[in-house]
Amino acid sequence: MIDYTWCRQLGEQDRAQVLALVRAAAAYDDEAGFSIVGDHAVESVSSDGRSVWHLAIKARRGLSVRPDVPMVMVAYLNLTIDSRGQGTIRYTVHPDYRSRGVTTLLVEELGLDVSASGGWCGRGATSLRCWAYGSHPASERLTRRFDIAAAARLWTMVRHLAGPFAMPLTPAAFPGGVEVSGPVDLADDAVAATAGDMLARQGLTEARFDQFRTEFGERCGRIVLASAGCERPAGMVWFDPNPIRHLELRGAWVRALIVVPQIRGGGLGAALLTRALDELRDAGAQVVLMRIDPDDPAAVRLSRLLAFEQEDAHACYQIGDWEDVPAFPAR
Repeated sequence: MIDYTWCRQLGEQDRAQVLALVRAAAAYDDEAGFSIVGDHAVESVSSDGRSVWHLAIKARRGLSVRPDVPMVMVAYLNLTIDSRGQGTIRYTVHPDYRSRGVTTLLVEELGLDVSASGGWCGRGATSLRCWAYGSHPASERLTRRFDIAAAARLWTMVRHLAGPFAMPLTPAAFPGGVEVSGPVDLADDAVAATAGDMLARQGLTEARFDQFRTEFGERCGRIVLASAGCERPAGMVWFDPNPIRHLELRGAWVRALIVVPQIRGGGLGAALLTRALDELRDAGAQVVLMRIDPDDPAAVRLSRLLAFEQEDAHACYQIGDWEDVPAFPAR
């Protein structure tokens, strides 16, 4: 029913078909917030410390059993393996071929054994992870059927800034002794360096630090910085005023909120987040989105106090052991 071959780099014809597939899937899934495979994954190649495999999955058009029906691209899987054998999967199915058993058949044929010689499917991965964005019923059914456990979860929170669902935004004072600067553009080299220094001092795992470093590398958005005592960074909020469409409304993202451990609990986080909401409202955003860890009670409490509501849940599914905690990748 399906046909596939592992390769290090897609051939010209397959690459064009896969790019068309992932773009069609991204357009279909974008508003719902489901997982998206970007062009960069399709174009990715192996490098020092990173092994990349591509799997283009084909089937006869309409899943026909007739041998004279042409083959078409129905799904794509990208496997990226780090130097420790930890494999990250990105996967999507063409919208026309969903809920038709393609993924179930693929998992049944590939299997989930990461302990065999040579790793999963002989590709070298001794553990696997895959993020499923949104509460997609297909991913939930699949993981239940094959008993794949979630290693981490995140929530997308939403707050209305305008319209009938908007709550008043109460001003929040910054704690005494804290100096605030910004907002400033992340495109500024000095700003990016300060933000990177703050991230490096947060005791983040290597995976989480690499996640933020990669996202900051895109230099999109603005930052409000707080300092306390000898102008040492005390906290920051990173937000992106570039508008997005969210449920027919003008939306914007708060990308990160960080307060150094020594002064947490003093109101700095609430003041920084409120400042970001003010800036986004003035920029014309009607709703603001933010992702939090539901196992972080402080983050949950703060988001509730500022009238955020949970909109969606995301899960990182894992097979085998990983050294790092899951880091939520950029869509």
